[in-house]
Amino acid sequence: VIALFMVGLVQILVFLTPIAVGYAFFRDKLAIPDLDLSNLRFEPGTMLVGALLLLGGFTVFTGVLVAIGAVMPTAKDAGTIFGPLMALIFVPFYAMTLIISDPNAPIVQIFTYFPLSAPVTALLRNGFGTLSPVEATIVIAELFIIGFLILRLAVHLFRYGSIQYSSKLSIAGTFRKRTAPAGK
Repeated sequence: VIALFMVGLVQILVFLTPIAVGYAFFRDKLAIPDLDLSNLRFEPGTMLVGALLLLGGFTVFTGVLVAIGAVMPTAKDAGTIFGPLMALIFVPFYAMTLIISDPNAPIVQIFTYFPLSAPVTALLRNGFGTLSPVEATIVIAELFIIGFLILRLAVHLFRYGSIQYSSKLSIAGTFRKRTAPAGK
């Protein structure tokens, strides 16, 4: 689980490093316009909410991916579940105009509080200034609590899934009380 967190952080750095290097050293050759940062407002509260939403969402997705990996014996089997999960993550981008124009719409509210779409929706709403402090607190708490519970479940499943690699792991079977043989 820690390794997956580290891989995620490395991926973030891999995507940001070329952008930073290109802007810093090759701005003229790449025709990147100068950024006028004079109008940029530094809002620590909004930035903190964004960072917490990112970290909470990352926790939820990492836990879900570890759980899928523990339950499925092969990557092919895991792919059938992974695809729809990735779609759920990106669904808010398809509703971007609605998120911007009517953040109180019922579907936007569902996306804001549903754990798999909440990080992206809440980050968008936070960036556009339509996420209230109460909503932000609820979503951040939800993501960290659900993320923690999913990680606990993933570790539990991984403990049994690493033993049973020939077939799919029965989630219910991992929770049945194991009895020790008589005389031990």
